[in-house]
Amino acid sequence: MKWKTYLIAQALGVAAFNAVCNASYAAYLWQAPVLSLDRIGVDLAMTPIWIGLLSVLFGTPFVRKALADGRMMQEAKLRAPLLAMLLPRNLVLRAITAAALCAVLFSFPLALLLPWLGDGLLTQADAIGGKVIITIAFSLILVPLVAYATIADMPATEAVRA
Repeated sequence: MKWKTYLIAQALGVAAFNAVCNASYAAYLWQAPVLSLDRIGVDLAMTPIWIGLLSVLFGTPFVRKALADGRMMQEAKLRAPLLAMLLPRNLVLRAITAAALCAVLFSFPLALLLPWLGDGLLTQADAIGGKVIITIAFSLILVPLVAYATIADMPATEAVRA
């Protein structure tokens, strides 16, 4: 499989899975509110943090396995991105770093924006639809970044880096 095909399949597959899971979770929140309905925006704003955290924890091992033989990277002549080389190689530390970056770059601005837009006025369909849109958008941003950052961990990349 070519690198670009793998990356696209990974991003679309994870985005679809995340959308189904988050739509179900949003529907559950509406039926048995864990959060008050006027604070549903807090849950929507936290979505990028969870996507970043879980994409690293679950996605990185899959990407490492898919790229283990090095053929995909050698064919594409990929180099490790600078940001990936700065991230910790330890999976848990990388996940925490990714979640922290998602919090600062995405969740904090969403948490400020959503109440201003009237998150307490959301209907059930609006909340579920908003959760799905946020999930798909951030999955399509974060999953490819996580996969690409994993290149820095691969042996073939270290040869290119040196």
